[in-house]
Amino acid sequence: MRLFRRQPAWSVEMRWKEEVVYWEGHHGFVFDGGWGVEPAVTYLPPAADWDAVVPGWLRGRRAEIVQRLEARGDQVVEDGLYPYPRPGREVFSLRR
Repeated sequence: MRLFRRQPAWSVEMRWKEEVVYWEGHHGFVFDGGWGVEPAVTYLPPAADWDAVVPGWLRGRRAEIVQRLEARGDQVVEDGLYPYPRPGREVFSLRR
């Protein structure tokens, strides 16, 4: 019998250069982070801009994403300091 490890429905990856990647399966979206403070900060597009700047799989779900990020307990979530969209913000991984 072959057993497969079930991947969590979502996860968060803290990457070098103050990037926070929110993952759902193979799809990810990069948010800016601020790690020189305690607790760390994750910057999201403001609510008014959210649906215009995130990929389709995140549209209409800002409150859900904020709740998930805040529930981790290791960061606070704030409106971004820099305008979105920025190039290369959506990522995809076959290894997930």
